[in-house]
Amino acid sequence: MNKALGLTVILMCLALGTWAEDLIQTDMGRLSDDLGVLFQSISSDIAPQLLQATLSGDIVGEAAFKGDFPHGTLVLPGIGVGFGNGLGTVLNNDTPDKWQLVDLSQLVQNNVGSGGGSDLYNASRQIFPYPALSFGLGFGTVKGIEVLAEGFYWPQSLSNAIVGYLPSNWNVSGMNPEFTATSLLFKVRKVLMYDAGPYPAMSIGLGELYGNFKMGMGLNFSNDFGANETMNISGQMALETTVLGTGLEFDISKRLPVITPFGSFGLWYRYAKASTGSADGSPLLLSITESGTQESVTFSNTFTSVDQGLDARVSGGFEIRLWALILHLSAAFDLEKPLLDIQSFSLTGISANGFSISTGIRWAF
Repeated sequence: MNKALGLTVILMCLALGTWAEDLIQTDMGRLSDDLGVLFQSISSDIAPQLLQATLSGDIVGEAAFKGDFPHGTLVLPGIGVGFGNGLGTVLNNDTPDKWQLVDLSQLVQNNVGSGGGSDLYNASRQIFPYPALSFGLGFGTVKGIEVLAEGFYWPQSLSNAIVGYLPSNWNVSGMNPEFTATSLLFKVRKVLMYDAGPYPAMSIGLGELYGNFKMGMGLNFSNDFGANETMNISGQMALETTVLGTGLEFDISKRLPVITPFGSFGLWYRYAKASTGSADGSPLLLSITESGTQESVTFSNTFTSVDQGLDARVSGGFEIRLWALILHLSAAFDLEKPLLDIQSFSLTGISANGFSISTGIRWAF
């Protein structure tokens, strides 16, 4: 009898263990689906915004240089910030049917905590900045044909330096943030009219651009479901984006005694791709412990979104001329693809849905 009772207990334990493992395997699949929804959302949010962000460092406002070679300008440097919708807009959706296993929005909020880190997280869900730093050279050639080349490279060392200045209680450094960026812009334009007397300078040109940036952050989230079930996500999440663009621009400017106001209208075709998921060589580790039984799997999926189309872009501002030095300030609005919803701004009833600001110093020669 005792032997039969002992065998029954053993079989029951084996059955309970198998049942727990089946539940864990089911939960692992649901958790992977949740991460897929999040990463796909991030990719979809970023891809349409890349062209506007890449152009934000362009600070050549005047429509024409003084004349043919050797007249031109040197960008020393141009600084721009493009603003777009927050990352992972799915995190703003409170409907529970978005998530198979766990509300990731609430999970992230619980683990971020309070203070500056929480403020940064909440802000990033609403609006996300894309910084740009540009150095360039432009000059006239012959018969009013001008060329301009600009570019920048944002190294990881600069990102590390910025993180080092943030308050320690923000706990940003503990997330091992990664950010690198590369941008190239090349323009050829034909001067239609030089600045003379009461007449402004006008030009029309073609442009090509390439932009790429990589961003990563460490994840270490945990959640207790109760009923002896806990979950943990750890590892490095990565994001890589690439944009190619071809554009046609019309520029106009007028030199006044000290200030040169200018305006520009452009049509740009963009091909943008954003991929997000686990970092190369550092897959996410998903683990669930249930009734003492633990199961861990690595999540190495990446999700890619491609966005292509035509953007209408209008920009304007002014430049202050201090002899050979030129101080630049401008704002650009995206009239085609939604970035940041600015309902209060309109041009003849056309709603401006995104914007960037640029400033910098140029040397004219």
